[in-house]
Amino acid sequence: MPLCSNCFGMPSEKAMNELKKISNIPEMDDDELAKFWETHQPEDFEGWREGGLNFTRPPKKLIQLRLDPRDVRVIDRESQRSGIDRAQLVRSWVKEKIRKIT
Repeated sequence: MPLCSNCFGMPSEKAMNELKKISNIPEMDDDELAKFWETHQPEDFEGWREGGLNFTRPPKKLIQLRLDPRDVRVIDRESQRSGIDRAQLVRSWVKEKIRKIT
């Protein structure tokens, strides 16, 4: 979108008049919609504004475990078999157990 030369990054008046209306976008299935947004920008449409959502994960608490080497080998074997990182695998096992007891 062209910028006004003296408007400190604001779109020019001509560019503002060229904004498209969202209501002019025809109905599409998911694949057509994905292709549409590959070639268009939300900023090209009237009324677009960035959302105020901020996705953050709750903080995690780090713990350390002392395990027998045999147990670690079992965990590593299962981790390789399933393709899941060792820490993620153990975390999922702990969560499963917590869900069962609560």
